[in-house]
Amino acid sequence: MLTLAPRAVPASMTALEPGRTPGRTQPLALSPKRVHALGLTYAAHINETGSDAGGPAVFAKDAASLLERGDSVASPSRDAMLAAVAKLDAALSSRVASRFPELPPLLDYEVELGLVLLEDVRADVLERPDFAPPVGYFLANDVTARTVQVLGEGRPDRMAFWGAAKSLPGFFVAGPVLWVPDAPQANACLDVTLTLTVNGEVRQRGQTMELIASPRELLRLAARAVPSGVLEKGDAVLTGTPSGVAFTVPAWKRKLAALLPGPTARLSAALRTHAPNPRMLKVGDVVEMDGGVLGRRRITITG
Repeated sequence: MLTLAPRAVPASMTALEPGRTPGRTQPLALSPKRVHALGLTYAAHINETGSDAGGPAVFAKDAASLLERGDSVASPSRDAMLAAVAKLDAALSSRVASRFPELPPLLDYEVELGLVLLEDVRADVLERPDFAPPVGYFLANDVTARTVQVLGEGRPDRMAFWGAAKSLPGFFVAGPVLWVPDAPQANACLDVTLTLTVNGEVRQRGQTMELIASPRELLRLAARAVPSGVLEKGDAVLTGTPSGVAFTVPAWKRKLAALLPGPTARLSAALRTHAPNPRMLKVGDVVEMDGGVLGRRRITITG
């Protein structure tokens, strides 16, 4: 008998409302040396993907994936994805190349609340419930090649595949505005609605107050994953996405997929289900994200 994951619930946090909480907006100027990312942080997204609610996933995203100029993001080629996999497992990349003469990327979107560190912060300090982290808030789209991500499922280095799936060129799309509270508060989060549309159709709309952990707790997890235990000034942290992504998997189907013999079998199953999925991004799609006070940004998927 299959045992389904317990349902996740939002955290209890103080809402920082831009119209009522003193703060300032300024143009966002990101140049992070490191990008820390978290996944499975919204209750509804955990439930729609059939994932375990045992705590957020933590992984690294290549800072070079930041879309610094322009408004287009290239859908990754088969060769680009195979190269990304080869950096983690050359033998697996060879097997995938042999079995899949065509390899759609299963390109997906993820609107997120981003944090930028305004000072260095240590993991041990973030352990204190009364600590108010010095951060600014921004809007982000964590574009993802699910084909690469699926290949890591069931592996001990699963999070490395998550990072690779989200680190292709242009896959870190940041909004235009940074919002900084005048006085940081403990156990608090900027209260905004995150919205993402594809060709004008609303795909994601979620409240940041639906996060299952506060920004301090998410920063603590990110700091604990860094060998030095320190988040440095200028580091960017992506806090995960609300529900509405294209790649969704019922809990029962995820449990069954875990029984398939190896990563290429799981990828084959994912491609059968999602390659024809009209919600996956394709060349020509226009993707726009909106974060209220955090502004909006539009990109076009190119070949």
